[in-house]
Amino acid sequence: MSSHHSFPWTAWAVHLLTATGAVWAFLALLAAVEGDARAMFLWLGVGLLVDGIDGPLARHFRVKERVPGFDGTALDLIVDYLTYVFVPAVFLWRFDVLPQGLEIAGPLWVLVTSLHLFAKLDMKAPDNAFVGFPAVWNVVVLYIHLLALDPWVNAALLLVLGVLTFLPAKFPHPVRVERFRSVTLPMTAVWGGSALWLVFALPDRPTLPLGAFLVATVWFAGLSLWRSMRGP
Repeated sequence: MSSHHSFPWTAWAVHLLTATGAVWAFLALLAAVEGDARAMFLWLGVGLLVDGIDGPLARHFRVKERVPGFDGTALDLIVDYLTYVFVPAVFLWRFDVLPQGLEIAGPLWVLVTSLHLFAKLDMKAPDNAFVGFPAVWNVVVLYIHLLALDPWVNAALLLVLGVLTFLPAKFPHPVRVERFRSVTLPMTAVWGGSALWLVFALPDRPTLPLGAFLVATVWFAGLSLWRSMRGP
């Protein structure tokens, strides 16, 4: 068989899909700097969607064994750091959501504590729950913006979640953890749909999607608390 026919096109296409995350991160960064929260969250949403589908595609097309000389995990982590951590840190600085005097310290805390999670080898438990807060700061800043919380509450939230990065608290993956999946998957759909509705409605905050958004939030918070108290 010629090299033309044996070249793993589909495997490289999955890597390219993952790599587009850097594009969505850059567009989200521009929107954040320009003060356009809706555009920023929409671009981050595209990045979140890509991150949700590239893993299953990589497993389906056996990307790791077909392109053994290229580390898709490293690529994914680089892109995730940009979309989950770096752009949200810029949001914290740009949108004045922290108390005076903490405008720089808050984003720096987010950037540095997240590096610990991204570098540690035991990021996930055997059941695919994250060990420590999984640095989903893109989600955190969405709550901060939608709920319009007091700046000191926001600062306390950053402090607590940053500390949880170092602790063995468990945060179940919304798709890959099998326990309670029959509830978690619909709740994930409710959360995603209501979040999208709320972002498009900005600066308004319609009651119906906000209520659905908070109900899903309570489920995930409760699930994380239950999983953390169960231990290893």
